[in-house]
Amino acid sequence: MKLITSNEQLLSLLPNMVTTVKGEALLFDKMTPFLSATEKWLEDNFTSEEVLSAIADLEASHTTRMLACQIAAYDAFHRAIPHLDVILTPNGFGIVSNSNIAPASKERVERLMASLLEHRDRLLMQFQPLLTAFKGWTESVQGRFFSATMFPNMDVTLRFLKPSGSRWEKFLALRSAVIPVEEFFARQYLSKEQLEVFRSEVLSGQYRSTRHQSICRILQAVEVRCLLNSDPTASMHFEHDALFDIVNTIRDNPEEFPEWHSSATAELYAPAVFENKKESLGYWF
Repeated sequence: MKLITSNEQLLSLLPNMVTTVKGEALLFDKMTPFLSATEKWLEDNFTSEEVLSAIADLEASHTTRMLACQIAAYDAFHRAIPHLDVILTPNGFGIVSNSNIAPASKERVERLMASLLEHRDRLLMQFQPLLTAFKGWTESVQGRFFSATMFPNMDVTLRFLKPSGSRWEKFLALRSAVIPVEEFFARQYLSKEQLEVFRSEVLSGQYRSTRHQSICRILQAVEVRCLLNSDPTASMHFEHDALFDIVNTIRDNPEEFPEWHSSATAELYAPAVFENKKESLGYWF
């Protein structure tokens, strides 16, 4: 493991943990398989193996490393909770209990698990934008995953009612729903080339101009309206006016949007000009 490597470090990241006494198994030992699973989850979905290693090599006080460790602790503990109070005896499974501490109710455990996910996801919203600072991340599989839409960060979930599950799962659902909407917008209005520029700018937070930034904000608002509908691909057809306004801005400023002007989509907005020739079947004097 790279992020959390000792029992002391783990206990410092989890509140209200009772320190083990001599002869008891350390919490870190019990949590090792869950911590390993969490690091693999972070590598596969957010950082890449190389970037996670780079984060682990940062100073312990570095913001990115602190966030990664806290995320790992919350996620691993959430994974471990269903197993921590169950033991296997020669006679079958039993519940860990003693006369001093009463087992928590099912409702309290469920609230704890939900709270762990909420805290983890809030930290992920802060953590994921910091990954663009690491060399090679934007071009990685994980970086390309987040740059595939106009919403590269989980904070888009804050524009909707609080999900019943985790915000990460809500983000994945929103991402899947908005992809066909953006494909339609690219095909009919913005072009694939120009939309890729906008996505890259939103991911990095660096915009070519204030006009680019304004269009990105408008486009995000349009897509949120679509996503609020039960059928986003149906509602996208009602956004013609907003999209056409964006196209007009792009047409009027070719120096700021060369990608659009050199795209096949631009030809949709350049109708053929009729030439009056004598050899034509119909000729107007």
